[in-house]
Amino acid sequence: MLSWAEYRDEEICELKTIIIDFPKRTANELRTEQFKDLELKKIIGCFENSNKGLTLPIGLGEEKEKILKLHHDAPTAAHYGADGTFSRISSKYYWTGMRKFIADYEKSCSECIRYKATNQKPAGLLQTPVPAQRFESIAIDLFGPLPETTEGMKWIFIVEDYTTK
Repeated sequence: MLSWAEYRDEEICELKTIIIDFPKRTANELRTEQFKDLELKKIIGCFENSNKGLTLPIGLGEEKEKILKLHHDAPTAAHYGADGTFSRISSKYYWTGMRKFIADYEKSCSECIRYKATNQKPAGLLQTPVPAQRFESIAIDLFGPLPETTEGMKWIFIVEDYTTK
């Protein structure tokens, strides 16, 4: 069992006590020192002046590709298209030619191509050909079954010419 007698020995207390002498500064002094560092000042300014947070500059192609796949191809990304993906990425990252890079990627995305709504007008109504002479084009229909006649007939066979009706 431990007893207090062990801690009364000065030699043991010296071995167990570590004193670190930090320079004592106030919060205002630390803040002043932070603003002297230009990079740190820029980062702090991003958080104070914007609700978006920090935008990180990106340079390497592999990083661009990873970021784009994360914001476009991931199951939670939902393939928002070029504008939506640009909006999501530009809130956190930046690189030169980012909008074109995203647009080119979106144009080659098989999922986007497959499900993207077309901007072309739908085809017009089917134009029926105008017959040049009678009985060139006819309509045929079968109507029934009807109540059976005395002759055993229960269907009507209809033939109609489009031009003479």
